[in-house]
Amino acid sequence: MNVAATTTALGLAALSRDVQFHRIPEPERGELVEQALQDGWCLAQHASQQWGGDPFVVADRCKVPIVESHGEAGFGSTVIYAEYAVSPPSITLYAPAIRRLDALIARQSRFDLGIERTAPVFLAHELYHHFDCMRGKEALIHRHRVSIMKLGRWTWTAGLSTLPEIAAGAFAQQLLGLPFHPKHLDRLLLKTEER
Repeated sequence: MNVAATTTALGLAALSRDVQFHRIPEPERGELVEQALQDGWCLAQHASQQWGGDPFVVADRCKVPIVESHGEAGFGSTVIYAEYAVSPPSITLYAPAIRRLDALIARQSRFDLGIERTAPVFLAHELYHHFDCMRGKEALIHRHRVSIMKLGRWTWTAGLSTLPEIAAGAFAQQLLGLPFHPKHLDRLLLKTEER
């Protein structure tokens, strides 16, 4: 299996669900995914060189509190495993959802992912959002915008909210040395639910 091709394909699938997708010129879509992946990988390399590859240590060294919640943050069929709060910076891990996912992966022997717990994956994903937000106007969502309306000399633009998600997965993949982009977990869950 070509991991890079699979990662790009997963990124393109994620990008296709962005609300602004129809505004992205077709020739630019693959390049946007590649830039998001590169951004995640580069930030992860920088973080691991400074603080190592354990996301719990990275969060501690960067003074980003980790909150373990015993509540559910999901809604409907949407499951939320973790989230990043900007002000003040903190990361919340939703323990019940993470435990259910870990149990599902443990029961499914065909899911040999090379990991025993998913909490580090979700924490690393949210750490990307922290580092990205710290860049202010240089954050990924500000660098790649699409035109939503033009009126005379004014142009209204919107960021592509999917790009930071693609990059966050790449960050987690690189930081943890995963053989897969974490978006792959979503696909595994869908396959399990279809059975």
